[in-house]
Amino acid sequence: MYKASKHSTTDLTQGRHFATIAKFALPFMLSDFLQQLYNAVDSIIIGQNLGSVALAGIGVATPIMSIVMNFLMGLAMGTGVILSQYFGRGDHYTLKRVLTTGMISGGVFTVAASAICVGLSEYFLIWLGTPQEAIPPAASYLKIIFAGGVFTFLYNYYMFSMRAVGNSVAPLVFLGAGVVLNAVLDIALVVYTPLGIEGAAIATIAAQALSVIMCVIYVRKRVEILHIGRKEWVFDKRLFSTCMTYGLTVGLQQVVVYAGRIAVQGLVNTYGTDVMAGVNNATRLDALMQTPWRGYTNALTNYYAQNWGAGKKMRIQLGFKDSLWLAVVNAAVFLIVGIFLSTPLSLAFVGEGESQPVVDVGARFLEITTYGYIFVGIILLSQAFFKGVGMMKCFFLTTVSSIAGRVAFSYLFDHFWGIEGMYWAVPASWVLAGCVGIIFIVYTYFARIKRMPPNPFKSPTCLNASLIITGKDKIDITSSNDYYA
Repeated sequence: MYKASKHSTTDLTQGRHFATIAKFALPFMLSDFLQQLYNAVDSIIIGQNLGSVALAGIGVATPIMSIVMNFLMGLAMGTGVILSQYFGRGDHYTLKRVLTTGMISGGVFTVAASAICVGLSEYFLIWLGTPQEAIPPAASYLKIIFAGGVFTFLYNYYMFSMRAVGNSVAPLVFLGAGVVLNAVLDIALVVYTPLGIEGAAIATIAAQALSVIMCVIYVRKRVEILHIGRKEWVFDKRLFSTCMTYGLTVGLQQVVVYAGRIAVQGLVNTYGTDVMAGVNNATRLDALMQTPWRGYTNALTNYYAQNWGAGKKMRIQLGFKDSLWLAVVNAAVFLIVGIFLSTPLSLAFVGEGESQPVVDVGARFLEITTYGYIFVGIILLSQAFFKGVGMMKCFFLTTVSSIAGRVAFSYLFDHFWGIEGMYWAVPASWVLAGCVGIIFIVYTYFARIKRMPPNPFKSPTCLNASLIITGKDKIDITSSNDYYA
């Protein structure tokens, strides 16, 4: 059995369920806010100092960058769910094997994907129909970001691994240090050197590298269960299949999200750089406003996974019910913010003398999106539920319905109602996906939670059990319990 320092891990299967979730989720919420701030800082400094063309360039580069980087993050996130399940079972032997297998496979994939994407950066922009004046700065930004992709993967891998064993505070601290360094380097390289948009990309990569270094040192000294000794490096083919099933599903979900955004970006680009910049600003603000609930539901995934591994059905049910009420409160608060503060928030992204249409587009887009926030709450709550209990098909299909709906509604509404219709396509797609999520939640409850048995993994004979996801989306554990077979 591996030991860890007193405060380095948290067992989410013990204590009062809501208090446990809330305490664990707060660093998640702050981390997600900082992650969005990480990206927003680049836009604010570029918009204030380099003008609307450079701002439009980073705006069109962001979805392309995100589709790759969030796929890598998805690989790490999927492996983190499996680690949470094994931590809940007390199977630390297999947890170590999952950790090394996932890191080896993810690292190799990251290096290969980064090299390919560096070479294709300009082609991505051309395929999107990006205005000619925005291509050079966007391509320069993308190439540097892709070249540093390994730091993105490693930071996210360590972050989700620490969260899997109940440590959500350390990743927040390391991310905060990265955000501060990113902001300082952004100002130094964008404002005081001729690097321009390339300086913002260099700042981002340097900040991520610092976060990785801090993660490695902390895990080595404080979280022994995640520290990998020289003799502990293994590549388990069976666990590789498991990691890929979870990781690829979550990674593909991220790809679908940003592929949909890219498809919509092609429509946005037809309106010119002012609309491009305004929509980009509103999208970043929307992401910032969603961070409290997104962070909370990310924490819920680990809560569900640990309790699923421990066989604690009642804690899963109670956590879901309490979280549903929080979704309603969150939606009401940010609806008010969207209605009354959309214009002041949009002004933060533009420099003095920039065109008013950029502000107007951003404010209107942000206001309209907040009308659908109650359905965003349902979507994220259901996705956390599906990931935690291993219903990956339901998780993926909920995302597909949202993104497919957004693309279809954007082009359809734009055809009939113009740019205003394109704005309304966003909450309309959330309504569709929210309804799909509700249907799948009911299905998951009767298919998996209601017939959930007590934890079969506490006996010594089950310490080396290995999780395999079958093609029929059922869980097979190499133990004697029939439910998991």
